Amino acid sequence: MEFTSSLARQVVAKMGSEGCHLTAIDGLKLYSCSSNIPLIPLVLQPTICFVLQGQKRVTTGKSSYIYDTHTYLINSVTRPVEASLSEVSKDKPYVGLSLAIDQHLVGQLMMEMAPWQRDSTNEQQMALTQSTRLTASIADLISRLVDTLDNPMDQQILADSLRRELYYQVLKGPCGGLLRNSVSNHAGANRIAPVVHYLEQNFERNLDIEEIASVAGMSSSTLHEHFRKVTSVSPIQYVKSLRLHKARSMLSSGFQVAEVCYGVGYSSPSQFSREFKRYFGFTPSESRSSVSTLS
Repeated sequence: MEFTSSLARQVVAKMGSEGCHLTAIDGLKLYSCSSNIPLIPLVLQPTICFVLQGQKRVTTGKSSYIYDTHTYLINSVTRPVEASLSEVSKDKPYVGLSLAIDQHLVGQLMMEMAPWQRDSTNEQQMALTQSTRLTASIADLISRLVDTLDNPMDQQILADSLRRELYYQVLKGPCGGLLRNSVSNHAGANRIAPVVHYLEQNFERNLDIEEIASVAGMSSSTLHEHFRKVTSVSPIQYVKSLRLHKARSMLSSGFQVAEVCYGVGYSSPSQFSREFKRYFGFTPSESRSSVSTLS
């Protein structure tokens, strides 16, 4: 295999086989794949994503974000997206890693940084997802974090402080507002971010636009306008996407179709099957053996 960096080679060596690999470090996942993947639907969690080799595209509605070895992606809320891999081959695989956003740790950092950032406290970052330039300091932190995987003592003593410093560097950067968006009670967060958090926690309920608007503190028409501007879909369409992605995840884990149908909030199995096939292109039964290599 050919690698563009020693870190990419190191990550593949630690994984043993391609796919998604959970590590002993809280929130850190490693990825590798030896084939290009066209756009496929998945749910992106609040995460900071890095590409060590290859290129990845994430699409939400009319917006697309491309990131590679020179950039990284920040996603501040749970949201349905489409993702693809390119510039990949068996001899030159895609290699990446992601770090889940720890809301508690980010919230602590924001409070500590507040005396130095008074002027930007109330600034809002309209986007919920964005790619931005990878700095030398963040690249170094990624490398050092991966290094701790070789030594349990290093993991125990250094990993949390490295995660904290990485969040700190991201918060200081041009897209730090996205990280602030991930803390739903932050006054300067995008006004839609807390609404998305609420939908994520209640998607299986029979939500209507009036209840969602009440949570947002907006009229139904204002919420619809702002929500669509940020996410490219309506609040109800967003809930439907979350339900269907959750259903696909449950089916891939072995749950029965009927159990999944009612578990994600559908009252009609036939409606669930129709909407599932329309969204993914295959039936719930066929989905039980379909697992995304990008998730």
